[in-house]
Amino acid sequence: MLPLKALLRLYRSHPWLLLMSLAGLVLGVSLVVAIELLNHSARTNFVAARSQLAGEANYRLAPAGGLDEQLYVQLVASQPALDAMPQIHGWLKDEEGRSFQLLGMDLFNPGPLRQLFGAQPASEPDFSLNRADSIWLAAPEADRLGWQAGQSRRFVLGGSDGARTLTLTLAGTFEPGAVPMERLLVTDIGLAQPLLGKAGRLDRIIFKLSDAEARTLQATLQTRYPNQPLWLEPISPALDASQLGDALALNLTALSLLAMAVGLFLVFNAQRFVQSVRRPQLAQLIILGMGPSRVLRWLILELLILATLGTLLGVLLGSLLALALMGQLTQALADLYGPNPIDLLRLSPVSLLKALLIGLLGTLAANLPGWWQLLRQSPLELRAGSSRPPAHPWRRRVLAIAILLLCALCLWLPQTGLSGALFIAGGWLLAMALWLPDALRGLLGWLRRRTGGPLTARLGVAETLYHLDRTAIAVMALQLAIAAAIGIGVMVSSFRSSVEIWLGQRLAADLYVTAPKGVAGNKGTLSDTTLKTLLANPLVSAASRRSVHPASWQGHPIEWAQMDFIPQLKAAYPLLAGRWPTRPDEVLASEPLTVRLGVKVGQTLAISGEQGPRQFTVTGVYQDYGSDKGQILHAFEAGAVQSLALFSDDPEQLTDRLRERFGEQLNLLSAPAIHSAALKVFDQTFVVTELLKLLILGIAFVGIGSAFMVLGLARRGELQSLQSLGLSPHHCRQLLVWQGAGLGLLTALLALPVGYGLAWVLIEVVNPRAFGWRLAFEAAPLHAVTALLLAPVCGALASWYAARRVV
Repeated sequence: MLPLKALLRLYRSHPWLLLMSLAGLVLGVSLVVAIELLNHSARTNFVAARSQLAGEANYRLAPAGGLDEQLYVQLVASQPALDAMPQIHGWLKDEEGRSFQLLGMDLFNPGPLRQLFGAQPASEPDFSLNRADSIWLAAPEADRLGWQAGQSRRFVLGGSDGARTLTLTLAGTFEPGAVPMERLLVTDIGLAQPLLGKAGRLDRIIFKLSDAEARTLQATLQTRYPNQPLWLEPISPALDASQLGDALALNLTALSLLAMAVGLFLVFNAQRFVQSVRRPQLAQLIILGMGPSRVLRWLILELLILATLGTLLGVLLGSLLALALMGQLTQALADLYGPNPIDLLRLSPVSLLKALLIGLLGTLAANLPGWWQLLRQSPLELRAGSSRPPAHPWRRRVLAIAILLLCALCLWLPQTGLSGALFIAGGWLLAMALWLPDALRGLLGWLRRRTGGPLTARLGVAETLYHLDRTAIAVMALQLAIAAAIGIGVMVSSFRSSVEIWLGQRLAADLYVTAPKGVAGNKGTLSDTTLKTLLANPLVSAASRRSVHPASWQGHPIEWAQMDFIPQLKAAYPLLAGRWPTRPDEVLASEPLTVRLGVKVGQTLAISGEQGPRQFTVTGVYQDYGSDKGQILHAFEAGAVQSLALFSDDPEQLTDRLRERFGEQLNLLSAPAIHSAALKVFDQTFVVTELLKLLILGIAFVGIGSAFMVLGLARRGELQSLQSLGLSPHHCRQLLVWQGAGLGLLTALLALPVGYGLAWVLIEVVNPRAFGWRLAFEAAPLHAVTALLLAPVCGALASWYAARRVV
């Protein structure tokens, strides 16, 4: 252990080396852990909430507007072996604003939901329906909420009649089975119907069927109920979760990998300096009889100790960061996909193990080649060698060229898909970071030849150029962070601008009417009576009905939208190609459907959905940012109406009359209100992205500060020589501050084209391959100006703090 003690003694005399080595690793790992946990928790919560309603069921019958309960009775009577369960469902909020699901089911024959109550039938609770407000909770959830049997609590139900207050009493608890039971209130369907105002109605029937049984049941439904659009839909909570917040998850994952890359740059930078100051010590160990391979083993052990310590601290910090950001992410997803009662942070062993491996292997991979190359030298070469870290510019240049060639290949081959697009973005950043020292050397050399003025400025340029090998890694990490911040910022701004223009085109009507949300947060429907009353209003000059239903094409989930193709709305759907449909079997396809799934004008699509299987011919393509799954737009034929677009010469008077007539039974929204709400949701979605982007910039600036601290320690002898020549300590500190500010400014200037290049890749390559839509490029100069102002100020502050410590 003596060699290890000798190696670790260095950090006692140079604590900033230890801090710099740990800081980059801790911060990088913490962001990886935080984002992994956020993504994992969001998907797990989503699947858990949907599994509470589906259990083992794999099909559902859930037409818009619900079902008559007699249909379930008839089905079960005709097929006694049918594994089915009727359900009604409602969203509630307690007095603290927490969301809950109220599930009405057949408590005495749970069918596909039997796993809610454990694997053994004996574990099912003894339900007693002696109170009309009785509900049951999983025992762990009741303990977590502090709700005792017999106690009553008040909840708010939002329904078609406006918000209503319900008082529910906990009748008992049960032990949960395989499905998580957070925020789920269970009651009998006979009690739930009057509570939710759905007497005689069902929201859905869920089934556990084989494929053959599903085909038989579908044929039975079509035969017995030919006038009702009753179609079985497959249930897959995991598939639904795979679409959950794809844009947000992609941004977060890319940011986490970028943070890890910046952190490893900083660790590598610290270890390069450790290599330079340890040369005499390594020579002494070899002279004393310890072979290079044995020294390397002790160095590996030292790196493993540092990497383990930094990774564990990063895991702890990342878990706390994820806990702090979970509320923001939950709100963003709720705005996009409706409420989710489960907002728990779930620790994932796989995510933690992944972070541990990234931290350990990344640290070893970044540092072992340099150590091994150093130990191949003889003891005399080690003792007499320069303390400056070795520079191999030709290797950097060759690696940068190779990366750019691979990026060009991925750009040229669209079949490389999203993985290739992400490689282009990451490869561009890395290649430009590898070219940065050469660019800085040329720029500083030009400034050295041209600079006049005070001695401090001329000396600062010369000193910065001379010590560029020591600061190169830190400024590469800074350029990575600044370029990524600019690129992602420009992409988000372009996305927002494109959505804003799209909303301005799409929201052509004067007033939009919708019903309050229905089952499980799905869109409600307008009754026939309400629809006739709305259309008969003399202030309505034109109207268009609209509904959107889930469908599938070749196994891909898409959306099937229907609306009335009135002339006033055609201008809201500018076509990118083709023409408007003129026959019932013709549709328009959204841009994501054509880009992601390769649908072309003139192609015939076999679509299956709630309305049954249909075949349509695509006649045109329209721009759409409302769904990344892809959408077909069909002329409205029949069925439930989810929303109504109204045109009027006096929209304010129309709104007042409708509000006076219907009150809170309908949602009345003007185009500006929808426009504002949509942009608010957009901004809320990317709040987490902006916070993490700032954290990555913070990591890079910490790296710059640490690099200047280490550089100051290495130059202490030089600074003393300058003071002996008459330069005061104040001027020495001023020299370091000028160096920090100048290096930050030059790095930011060189990061601008890299950042805008990254923005082009994200807009023109990543977004089309990931989501199928194309964005209008917006320069968003505020991001560039912010980088140009922030980089020199932070560089000056970091070097000022370092100067105070070493001068």
